[in-house]
Order: sequence, then C-alpha cells, then structure tokens
Amino acid sequence: MLDELSVTEVAQRCQAETQRYLRGEFALDQFCMELFRRALVLRDEAAWTHLYEQYADMVRHWLGTGHDAAVSVVFTRFWKAVDAAKFLRFASLAGILQYLKMCARATLLDEARRAAMSPSEQPLDAISRHPAATVMVEADVAEQLDAAAFWAEIAGILTDERERTVIELAFVAGLRPREICRLHASDFPDIDEVYRLKRSALDRLRRALRGRDTL
Repeated sequence: MLDELSVTEVAQRCQAETQRYLRGEFALDQFCMELFRRALVLRDEAAWTHLYEQYADMVRHWLGTGHDAAVSVVFTRFWKAVDAAKFLRFASLAGILQYLKMCARATLLDEARRAAMSPSEQPLDAISRHPAATVMVEADVAEQLDAAAFWAEIAGILTDERERTVIELAFVAGLRPREICRLHASDFPDIDEVYRLKRSALDRLRRALRGRDTL
C-alpha cells in the first residue's frame, strides 16, 4: 500500500501523524517512517524536500533564536549520518526525531566551539594529550573537543556499534539510560545493559587517552 502512494500523499499523511504525536495523542507513524525511508534510504529528492519543509520549524525551535542559518546544516548532518543501515535501527518517529534533535545539538556545539576559538587555541592533538584527559573523559570529549573531532575520536576508539550508539545518545542527545531504553527499546530493552555499555565505552576511552598521554 505504501509503495503505491505518491511522495506528496505520504507527506500529507505524515504531517497528520506528526501533529498527533506533538499533541501527545496516540498515533501510528507508518507514513512518517515511509517518508523518512524514501528520503534517507532511497535518497529521493522530493521526499527530502517534504521532510525539510515539514520539520524545519521543529529544528529551528531546537536551535533557538538567532540560528536560522544553521537549520540547513542540521539537516545536512542528519542526511550524512543516517544511511540505510542506521535507518533500520529506528523503530518509531519518536526515535528518529530524537536523533534529528541530537544533530541540532551537535550543530550548536560546533557553532559554540568556532565562536570560542582564538589564534592561541591549542590544536586538537595538544588538547587530547593534556594530563586532564586522564581524569574525566566526559569533560575531555564532550566539552574540550568540537563535535567533528569528538566523533572522529569515537569512531577510532569504539569499534562496538552499540557502545558507540549509547555514547552518541548520552553525550550529544543528552539522554539518560532510562530515556535511551524508552526511545530505542528494540536496541536497548534493558537499562542495566545501557549502563554496562556506557561504562565499557568510557573505560575504553579513558584507556585510549591515557595511552596517548604516555607517547
């Protein structure tokens, strides 16, 4: 049935689903998920246009006043981050919108880092070797590095996809373990498992940074 609908028809029905979702009403989200699938998996330009038009105001709200120019940056980040494989991990509209919100927060982080940069700022390599790196990984990775460097660090150190996902959701989206379970129940049905993966990932990051300090 969904394949028989035009992208315009899917977008219209998705808009109704989104409105019910925002009002806190129970709503199926099959049309929204189909619109996202066409845009992100099939890379359908028309679907992407509808997606942008439908959720641009939501992204603008997340970014706050004075960041209108960053809306397109958020969507570009989102488009690049979610490929066919990653899309399959999203079980609901709530989950995929949370990821879009995470992209908005990461974009704000990038802007803040650029605004704070000065000619005398230490390069990334110097920052990552600073002794403080061995004390608190959360502060090092989430506060001292810009978003691009952060994910370069994550990709290079964390090879376990589930650990990497937990770190993304915890430090970029700002989700607590219970929220991760609620929004991504198919991937993380057990809150104890989320805590275990988070501890394991942070331990791995600590060891990696400590090892670089000794070089």
